[in-house]
Amino acid sequence: MGISKYGGQAAMSIIDHAIVRINKIDPDKPFVALTFDDGPSEHTTHILDTLHQYGARASFFVSGKNVSEHEGKILRASHMGCEVISHSWDHINMTTLSSRAIKKQLFESVAAIAKVTGKVSLMFRPPYGSINKRVEKVALKLGLAIVNWSLDPNDWDTKDADAIYTYIANNVKNGDIILCHDVYDSTAEAMSRLIPELVERECQLVTVSELLLHVHKEIEPGKLYMC
Repeated sequence: MGISKYGGQAAMSIIDHAIVRINKIDPDKPFVALTFDDGPSEHTTHILDTLHQYGARASFFVSGKNVSEHEGKILRASHMGCEVISHSWDHINMTTLSSRAIKKQLFESVAAIAKVTGKVSLMFRPPYGSINKRVEKVALKLGLAIVNWSLDPNDWDTKDADAIYTYIANNVKNGDIILCHDVYDSTAEAMSRLIPELVERECQLVTVSELLLHVHKEIEPGKLYMC
């Protein structure tokens, strides 16, 4: 199943077509997308265990250079119905790069993920959320949408499980894309409390693709989405 309006011969040469597992969202219940950047890491397994326990899904924005070392975690996430999406090759600020270098960062990271999962998610998250016209132009040519976030608990700064849990639990709203990082033990611990709390509230924990397709009906290459 492909995302509507995808395109770009370079992107499509990685794999014949995009394969995205899309589950329907119940419009009568709230829904959010938990997203995790910078991994995988040793803490990703803890998060996957919690997601599995509560029948929840999330999206993992991974650095391409980490893929080969953590193939098992990536494959497990994919089999669970989670998304594994490019976060560049080595977490460089793309606004500092030439168009050719941006293309290389995206193409190689998407290809590394596809090699493990057999799936291509035609979107990416730029490191630091930083984009400019050059990044947007390359994304459009490669057929990739750009995804940032609407709720940021600053887990990378506090590294405090209680603070992370409390901020998200008190501020989350329907349709949020929540930014977290699966490279910190504190974030994994916070998820052990947050995920069951959200499930108890009857909040659907969905992937970014599921959320965006439900809200926007289509996902367009080169366009920035934050919720």
